[in-house]
Amino acid sequence: MKSKLTLRLDDRLKERAKELAKERGTSVSKIVEDYFRLLLREPNGSNSETGSAPDKDSIPDDLPPRTRQMVNALGPATADLDLDEDTKAWVDAMHDKHK
Repeated sequence: MKSKLTLRLDDRLKERAKELAKERGTSVSKIVEDYFRLLLREPNGSNSETGSAPDKDSIPDDLPPRTRQMVNALGPATADLDLDEDTKAWVDAMHDKHK
């Protein structure tokens, strides 16, 4: 299920984002969605409950070329990060907010 999210951006940034989306033949929404999937380590959305890193075969084929390069360069996410309590709380809050 998809739902609407309102973003507030500087006017110049908004216009540049629209130009980028047009150049890539996609939408600003799709670019933002792909970015959040990368941040949340959920390229196809199927790992949201486990928090596990996707394997190479689960990376969607429709990623823009630059995003695919970033995913390939970063490799799989580390599951055993040593985070302080404040950072863990922030990560959990962002995960809950954006799932």
